[in-house]
Amino acid sequence: MPGIDFTLLRRQISLTQVLDLIGFTPTTRCGPQLRGPCPVHGSKSPRSRSFAAHLGKNCWHCFRCGASGNALDLYLAVTKLPVYEGALELCARLGIAAPRRSAPAPRSPPP
Repeated sequence: MPGIDFTLLRRQISLTQVLDLIGFTPTTRCGPQLRGPCPVHGSKSPRSRSFAAHLGKNCWHCFRCGASGNALDLYLAVTKLPVYEGALELCARLGIAAPRRSAPAPRSPPP
């Protein structure tokens, strides 16, 4: 069975979807940029602005713990799941099929 096409999955999911799933509530918003408490290291103050998410670029960064990445990376960091299991769970929660890599073409035996 072919594995998950992680490149395609990263293109299919948005940071907005993951932020909604994990219950992120921004402290401030300026256009496509959100700031708020970091869901990765668990900021103690609800008014914290250490976590920055850029919805247009589909990336995020925490200026306190240094974690950063794309939407899938955020889901994995928050849930602490391994990449394969986390990708399957994320797809299930979003109601989408996990994109699969195409199976490699069978090799013909040497003459």
